[in-house]
Amino acid sequence: MKQKMTGFHLDGENHWVAELECGHRQHVRHEPPWMERPWVLTEEGRRSRLGIELDCRRCDEVGHAVAEAVREALAAAARQAYEEAGLSGLCAEGRWELALDAIRATGLTSAIHRALTRPQ
Repeated sequence: MKQKMTGFHLDGENHWVAELECGHRQHVRHEPPWMERPWVLTEEGRRSRLGIELDCRRCDEVGHAVAEAVREALAAAARQAYEEAGLSGLCAEGRWELALDAIRATGLTSAIHRALTRPQ
């Protein structure tokens, strides 16, 4: 997920770290030939990069965790409604209608909250 750089600081090993608008941090090392970021070596260079977006891996991880939690909650609701409808004697079409209604009615707040508070 793209996030803007809002500042920089040095870590305990004197490596530059970008502070991102999402609150996460990401190293922005200049280590030729693997990583070419000469701009990070000067205050002017770092200042010139403020507002430029980086891919935030932590936000990607959180997004994937939330998506998976939502998928699991909706699948569980659909399965339960489908099975209960079958026990009630509904035909396959009626069972699917109830499963879809369960998906539409499923509250996702608790599943999302669990995904967001789960240690990464």
